[in-house]
Amino acid sequence: MSEKIPTSQPTEALPTAEEIEREQNERYEWWMANNPVVERAPDSLEMHAEKAAEAECEAMMDDFERMFDLEALRAITQFSSKEERRNSYRQPALDVLSFMFKRMKDLSDQGTLTKETRDALGARYEKLSQAVGNIIADKNGEIFDIVVHDRPTPFPGDSLPRE
Repeated sequence: MSEKIPTSQPTEALPTAEEIEREQNERYEWWMANNPVVERAPDSLEMHAEKAAEAECEAMMDDFERMFDLEALRAITQFSSKEERRNSYRQPALDVLSFMFKRMKDLSDQGTLTKETRDALGARYEKLSQAVGNIIADKNGEIFDIVVHDRPTPFPGDSLPRE
């Protein structure tokens, strides 16, 4: 029986602490060169409040658009009686729009919305408000009320610019 005795192969010397540290530093330098750190200032409380207020306004307007057909609202141009106006498709939309107006005015009065945000929300609010329209009396007396859909609508709490 002839057994082969394994011969020991030369083993690599274990790296020294300096070599390990140098290799780790090289990996770190490579990582930082290929994955730069982007400095970002933390959001302020005011920014969080504005984002929350903007999200709330957007959600109200999204809900309004899901609940009401804007084209159907624009199609309403007159009422022949108070009863017809009160029972129309427009009335619940007006009630929701009124609530939205009050809430947006409260948020605006709290100062949580920047001018840019107010302008963006105001443009969208105006679209919804114009779909609901404004009631004016018929000057000729032939129709009970007329609904106009093209009046400018300022952001809740603002006034229309004077010409």
